[in-house]
Amino acid sequence: MTIRVMSWNIAGAKLLGNLDPKTPNSKAADTYTNAYREVWRDGIFPYLQHGAGESVYPDIILLQECIGFEDKRLEGRSGRWPKGKEILGSIFGGYTCFFFPSLSSHPHPHPRKWLPFSREEAEKNNKPFLPEYVEAQQGYGICVQEGADLRKIWIPVLHPDKEKDLHRDKPGGDGEHHLCVECTETTMGKQYQGDRDSEPRLVVMGRCFRGSSDGRGRYINFLNLHLDTMRGERAGNIRLDRQGNVARMRQIEGILDGVISAYQEASEYRVPRGRWDTAGEDLWILGGDFNATPDSGVIATVKRSGFVDGNTDKKIIDADTNSPLHNQEGTKWSIDQKRRTLPPVIVDYIFCGIERTSFRTNEVNVENSVRPYRPRFQDPRFESDHAVLFACFKLPD
Repeated sequence: MTIRVMSWNIAGAKLLGNLDPKTPNSKAADTYTNAYREVWRDGIFPYLQHGAGESVYPDIILLQECIGFEDKRLEGRSGRWPKGKEILGSIFGGYTCFFFPSLSSHPHPHPRKWLPFSREEAEKNNKPFLPEYVEAQQGYGICVQEGADLRKIWIPVLHPDKEKDLHRDKPGGDGEHHLCVECTETTMGKQYQGDRDSEPRLVVMGRCFRGSSDGRGRYINFLNLHLDTMRGERAGNIRLDRQGNVARMRQIEGILDGVISAYQEASEYRVPRGRWDTAGEDLWILGGDFNATPDSGVIATVKRSGFVDGNTDKKIIDADTNSPLHNQEGTKWSIDQKRRTLPPVIVDYIFCGIERTSFRTNEVNVENSVRPYRPRFQDPRFESDHAVLFACFKLPD
């Protein structure tokens, strides 16, 4: 059995400063959507094909910093302001897409975050603006290949020993696919105040079933996360670095204990063990922007919990091989003119774990994973400062 996972912080907030001008039948995100669709089709996927040595799409795509809109008018709504799910579906054809906003312009109206996109400020700079009736959202995206056997995370079974329907955890149709994905708040004790030190964070969990050649198959539980970071970290300030590490340790412990372990230990409202007598143990995929370096307590905790890093070689492949980033170790760099000479850092990961916590020796193979990839956009306004990660976990059937 092989599970292929891609993770990418797409830095989509750049869309807000580059909204398409309002023209008849136009969508505010058309230029953005076209730029990402092109880089996915012509840059990222060809690289995955070449790097993995086979023509294959990721089974699951985990995305951070996606953008969507909500038109709040009761009447007069148009198609100009596409939802996050619609934007992702336009970029990643052939995938069932989910979008979960973590912050938005209406519930979190702090001027530092949203004022630049107001009518008054935008017109000063001759930029398109967000009308008062439009809620801009930033959050997490999950894309699963169409036709995947998506399953409900929690099912209403009080007495599993009396439950005979082995497919109770299947969604009833397209209208119930949202039951296959659940999000949990991970930013504890903070209210959003407009800067990255208090930005709300989520962990988004999905579930599917994967059959295998021997008829056993496994449940695949995949978690998309984006841990805290503090303004000024990794710039030599010991206090800020320590505070950031403490915040992320609380979050990863909450995810390992309050999400993964809670599900492993549950006896009700989940598929009972033994129900699929021939099924293998659940696999857990944990991927995203950890904002934590390899020598941090966060990454050490994940590995001690039995998770295997899917990308052992983290030297960047830059689509522009003349770039100074090419062949440097890292997954994130600065695109700010004042800081772009700083070396890249490793903060993005894809891990794989198993229900019993640890894999047996040589039980998981990651040799077909690829190195972090920096795609190049035709429109440089939408360049991300994070690499694309692609991990290929091969397990015996």
